Amino acid sequence: MSELLFDLSREDLFVSSPVHVLGSVSLGLEELAREELLASSVESLRKVGYRCNRSVPSGTGMLEFTSGLFQNLVEKSNGVGAILVHHSYAVNTSDTVDSASRELLARASYFPASLLRQAQLDHIPYWGSYTSGCTGFMSLLTLASTILRAPAVKSVICLTADLKPPDATFDSVRERLLTSDAASGFIASRQVDGYKVMGVGQYSSSRQLIPLVEVVKRAVEMTGQLCEMAHIKRDGNAMLCHYPNMFVEAWRMVSHFLKVPPENHLVDGLAERAHCLSSDAIISLERVGGKQPGRMHAVYSFGSGLHLAVAVLQEI
Repeated sequence: MSELLFDLSREDLFVSSPVHVLGSVSLGLEELAREELLASSVESLRKVGYRCNRSVPSGTGMLEFTSGLFQNLVEKSNGVGAILVHHSYAVNTSDTVDSASRELLARASYFPASLLRQAQLDHIPYWGSYTSGCTGFMSLLTLASTILRAPAVKSVICLTADLKPPDATFDSVRERLLTSDAASGFIASRQVDGYKVMGVGQYSSSRQLIPLVEVVKRAVEMTGQLCEMAHIKRDGNAMLCHYPNMFVEAWRMVSHFLKVPPENHLVDGLAERAHCLSSDAIISLERVGGKQPGRMHAVYSFGSGLHLAVAVLQEI
């Protein structure tokens, strides 16, 4: 079975305090091309809707990039019980290893441990993942729901962060996909705040290519199934749909079949910041939250690993 549906409506799982940080350097498509940081042509990326991306200054490490964001979440949490960290790229899961070193355990320099040591929280349990690609937001939700069953854990800090791997481009040829360096996070807890998680659906396939028409069909079906499981009346006029900054035409079709009006179709900052991997969903939730209690939100992610994931949330 490659499709999993989780009914979390009775779990009392809440997501609050979504925050993010982007690379401080903004580069336009022409500048990215001059710096030989693009695999696709400028024109092909411009047709998608991209105009620029955000990147970190040369030499910036993951610890330096994320420490301020992490400290922000620590201060907002009601006692950190555990942290979850997700990366889209495996290279970001560990600190840089001295290339001259052949020592085996030097390769076990995990990023979450370094982050906790810096924050003087060396006693906090941590988990990490990277195999779910850009759908990491959903992986964080499902893992957090399990960790919060431990009586001693009141809140879990969930962090996702990625810097472009060295010697790689910011885009891909086949998918016409421009990315940015980004990090984001939120607090998962049993405390009523932010968004209540109603359900999560995940679809996996080992295929390297999945037709976008299949993505559309599965996204629509999974949304309906999650709403049915959680006893939610599906109403496109009353639901905000959060889409990742990619494959714009496919998400328009999802909105069409869900009868979601244009004002409820959210593709956030495609031209200004490009695709921020797992952070796309968290940035979008940070931007629109706290405005209409009771409103339903459907959050979509598509990427390597799990390929397609949907979360249904209710604004508190």
